[in-house]
Amino acid sequence: MNKDFKSDKSEPKGWSKVQDWLIDKLSDTEGALIPMRPKNARKWPKAEKDYQLFMENASRLMIRFKKPEHLIKMIVNTIDEQLGITHTAVLLYKENKNAFILIDSKGEDGVKIPVGFIRMTYENPLIKIFDKRKNYLISESGVVARRELTELLQNKDTLIKHKDLAGLIELTLKQMELLKANICLPLYYKKSLIGVLILGDKSSREKFTRQEIGFFMTLANDAAMAISNAQLIQSLQDRIEEIKDLYTREHRVFIHTAIALATAIDARDPYTHGHTERVTAYCMAVADELEEIPEARSYRNFKETLHIAALLHDVGKIGIPDLILNKKGKLTKKEFEKIKEHPTIGAAILTPIIELGDVVKEIKYHQERYDGKGYPEKLKGSQIPLVARIIAVCDAFDAITSDRPYRQRKEADVAIQELRDGAGNQFDPIVVSAFLLAFEKRKIWVK
Repeated sequence: MNKDFKSDKSEPKGWSKVQDWLIDKLSDTEGALIPMRPKNARKWPKAEKDYQLFMENASRLMIRFKKPEHLIKMIVNTIDEQLGITHTAVLLYKENKNAFILIDSKGEDGVKIPVGFIRMTYENPLIKIFDKRKNYLISESGVVARRELTELLQNKDTLIKHKDLAGLIELTLKQMELLKANICLPLYYKKSLIGVLILGDKSSREKFTRQEIGFFMTLANDAAMAISNAQLIQSLQDRIEEIKDLYTREHRVFIHTAIALATAIDARDPYTHGHTERVTAYCMAVADELEEIPEARSYRNFKETLHIAALLHDVGKIGIPDLILNKKGKLTKKEFEKIKEHPTIGAAILTPIIELGDVVKEIKYHQERYDGKGYPEKLKGSQIPLVARIIAVCDAFDAITSDRPYRQRKEADVAIQELRDGAGNQFDPIVVSAFLLAFEKRKIWVK
């Protein structure tokens, strides 16, 4: 360290180290702070300004931490490394345990408190004295010092005046002796006690000055706010992860339910057994080829919408009589008109399910034609939703390559040619091209 950085002899012992450490820290910091140059350090004429500057920059450092535990480690390390204290520790309230837990501890061997060893409830005298604000009856600053507690217990007038406080002071003093604490500072945020900063003796065995106590109180106040902010961020992140897990579980259940429903629909017609499963697989293969086009990216979740819509595209067949679905001969005009109702029936069945709002229109329009000659509303071209246009192509391919009561299945190359012939008329040419590409890549095949 350059000699120019050293403080004059009027400064309290140990604080010049803080000044030097902070300058090094700030000089190495990228982006968040304005680096301090050595020439600025020479302008600090008094220790009070050094403390103020240290606090300002310590506060800036605190806001960079997003996890409470990381922030606490920074605070504890700073005090331990720079101020010459035998040991430093922080108790932090954990809501899930309804207790104050020792989060971090640093100090000399044999004095340092093992992390996780301490757990204090609100009934603990040290916690109670801060939670009930009895500490302000002992000290104007709110800091609880071992020496002051000892002096109070020796003052008979005080004990007579505050009989209810005497017992709490005695128990608190015993607790501090167990913790080898010289002073304890509360961490308050919005009138709530969220933690306690524990400081041992100075390595020099000197008393803490009023200036140093004031510094620690300021540090505790800033730390309480920073810790609360970090806890809020952590809580939000945890909640987001919980929601993600819940969504994943519910989504998995929903998909399995949709598969079971689709299987039940397929089972009504032995000729269409496995149809929904195959159409869904074809659709997802096509989706891989189209997911980057603007129309696909306009969906909130393109692949998921396609997946669910493909699984449920024939759900409306629940409303079609078995005599028509299982008829082995060619359908009459009236029977075909009844079959044409299944997209509308399917949409009506799913409309009450709010979560399926994006899926309903895809199911309703999966039998529309690109040239406007389809059903139920004779939509044309891009008026038909993209997912519905994809299902239309994949549904047709499976129908051509599957046995039907009125005809035998055709080979895949014949079905491919029919898709080519229908591009621009029955089918969206872009979707047909994507289907052919997926077929060439062997993402689509016929068993």
